[in-house]
Amino acid sequence: MFQLSSTPIIPPLMECARAGGFVTFEGRVRDHAEGRAVERLTYEAYPEMAIAEGTRLLEEAKEKFGLLDSRVIHRVGTLEIGEVAVWIGVAAAHRREAFAACEWIIDQLKHRVPIWKHEIFSEGAGVWVGAESVPLEFGLLTQRQELLDEIGPEGQAKLRNARVLLVGVGGLGSASLPYLVGAGVGTLGLVDPDQVELTNLHRQVIYSANETGRLKVDRAAAAASRLNPSVRVETHALEVDGSNVDRLVSGYDVVIDGTDSLEVKFLLNAACRRHQKPLITASIHRFEGHLMTVLPDGPCLRCLFPTQPHDGCVGTCAQVGVLGVVPGLFGVLQALEAIKVITDFSDVLTEDMLLFDLKSLQSLKVKRSLRDGCEGCAGIHHPLNLQVSDPVGVVIDIRELDETPQLLISHIRLPLSRFAWQGWTEPVTFICASGQRSGNLAANLREQGHSQVYSLKGGVERLNSCF
Repeated sequence: MFQLSSTPIIPPLMECARAGGFVTFEGRVRDHAEGRAVERLTYEAYPEMAIAEGTRLLEEAKEKFGLLDSRVIHRVGTLEIGEVAVWIGVAAAHRREAFAACEWIIDQLKHRVPIWKHEIFSEGAGVWVGAESVPLEFGLLTQRQELLDEIGPEGQAKLRNARVLLVGVGGLGSASLPYLVGAGVGTLGLVDPDQVELTNLHRQVIYSANETGRLKVDRAAAAASRLNPSVRVETHALEVDGSNVDRLVSGYDVVIDGTDSLEVKFLLNAACRRHQKPLITASIHRFEGHLMTVLPDGPCLRCLFPTQPHDGCVGTCAQVGVLGVVPGLFGVLQALEAIKVITDFSDVLTEDMLLFDLKSLQSLKVKRSLRDGCEGCAGIHHPLNLQVSDPVGVVIDIRELDETPQLLISHIRLPLSRFAWQGWTEPVTFICASGQRSGNLAANLREQGHSQVYSLKGGVERLNSCF
């Protein structure tokens, strides 16, 4: 239930026998803002629009967090210091969901619902907060884009009706998102299980330092709403795997792959083929990257790479570093490809892979073609299952003898430089410093017919941190 109230808020009593967690929030008028003394403030709203969007927000919260009840009461009119400006109440089966839902509603309410605050300062001056997002001006956001003959009103309508799934809102995704939202894409789905980290902000530029530790999808959704309050953002704080990929892909018109997982890339490739959805995929490494678009009837990722590389075969950004502008450039190009696919105003990278080295500013296009008997084109994906999160069977440390720290569990020390297969009949888990060397070894042994070999995800540091 979402309400606007022109009189002081009286918090309702929430009762639900099935709920174990009740969380309420009160936002009150404070006597200062950014170092200036506040005398009073006024809230104004477009009632029909505010109630419609507020109701939709609460419906999303109910589905996202499994809420049993949720309510928001927001004041309009003039408020004095200390008065309650907004009251939020949620009820859930458990307190964790209730706390998370309340915080999410607070964030979404601020950026999505068309309610504006006018602060009156003691010296007599006043300022409107949030007035830059007046919904009546939404059409101005894309006005200059519509002037292009290649877009026009028809192309803009296609963008407004499009549903785009952005898998990963890290370096690539945080560069794609502003341009997709600014272009007027109507619905944007965001998939990412991770939280904002300070070490990522040099390339994940839609986040700020004070958002560290919070879910990327939620903060990315807030950033999207600030730029274009009319965009509908659907968040999925989860890892893409075989159990959910079909549900995710089937619900959207275009899929953009912004992940750093080769397993997920090939998983998305097969799912997009099964559901006849365009896939725009990119990968970056240090100063370079590549980009391609896979259309339902064009050559797919596995046409180009018949043997799927395994995760860890190349170093990640955390391991080998990355220049921040590299994912920025390729993320923008992914947004461009998506806009082209939706509006059909120009050719896309359907039969080419674009490679670009930002260190030398050299680019290259590699021709791609359909491959007979390609399982990826048939929508078939065989998970490699090379990585495990916990050791299984015989544990073999393949680091060289001078590498530290020492493993804290029972293991065999067999350096990679001296490695030879010794006929193990039970499962074997290889461990190295980061998982890269052990992943390569496991992949090579599987190609030789040894199916029960694995690589420990994250390597020694991850394992020792568990003990």
